[in-house]
Amino acid sequence: MEIRELALEEMQEIYNTHMEKDFPPSELRPFGSICQLTGEGLYRSFGCFEGGLAGYATFAIAAKGPGLLLDYLAVDAGRRGQGIGSRFLPGLRELAGPLGAGYFLIEVESLESAQTPAQTEERTRRIQFYKGCGCQETRVYSYLFGVEYQILILPLEGQAPSDNQVEDALQNVYRTIVPPLVGESEEAYAQVCRCYRR
Repeated sequence: MEIRELALEEMQEIYNTHMEKDFPPSELRPFGSICQLTGEGLYRSFGCFEGGLAGYATFAIAAKGPGLLLDYLAVDAGRRGQGIGSRFLPGLRELAGPLGAGYFLIEVESLESAQTPAQTEERTRRIQFYKGCGCQETRVYSYLFGVEYQILILPLEGQAPSDNQVEDALQNVYRTIVPPLVGESEEAYAQVCRCYRR
C-alpha cells in the first residue's frame, strides 16, 4: 500500500469521480473551498494506492492555534470490507501527523441524532471502525450545517487531550473553514456551527 499526498489536480479528479458519490450533497464541501484552503496551506489531501486508487483522505488545518480535522475519509466503493481503511488511517499518522496538534479530530454523525434503526446501525459501525483504528470517543459534539457530530480523536503521540483541548482545537478548525462558506459575521457563523458537550 502506497500513501502519498495528492496534487490539487488529482484531488479534483477524485472529487468529480468519487466524492460526489461517496458523500451526500449536504456533507460535501464545494471544490472551490478546497482549492482556496489548499492554496492557503490549510487543507491537505492524501491518496491510498493499491492496484490503483483504493481510498482518499483530506484534512482541514486550523489557521490559528492547534487543530487538525479529518474532513473526509473514504475507501473505493468496490473495495470496502477488505481492511483498506484499517490500514490507511494508521498510515496517515506519519504523513499528516506533523500538520496538527498531536491528534486527529474526527467527526462522526451522532447516534443521538439518528432517525431510523438503519442510521443507528450505520453510525455504530462507523464508530466501531474508528475505535478499531485506535480512536477514542470524547464528550465533545458539534452541530455543523444541520448535522450533529460526535467528535472522536486519534492520538498521535503522548497523552490524550482533555475535552477542553479537543473543543478548543475543533473551534480553531471551524473558525478557519466555516467563514469562507457563510461570511465573516458572527451571526452567520452561529447559525450553522456550534460546539458543545454531552
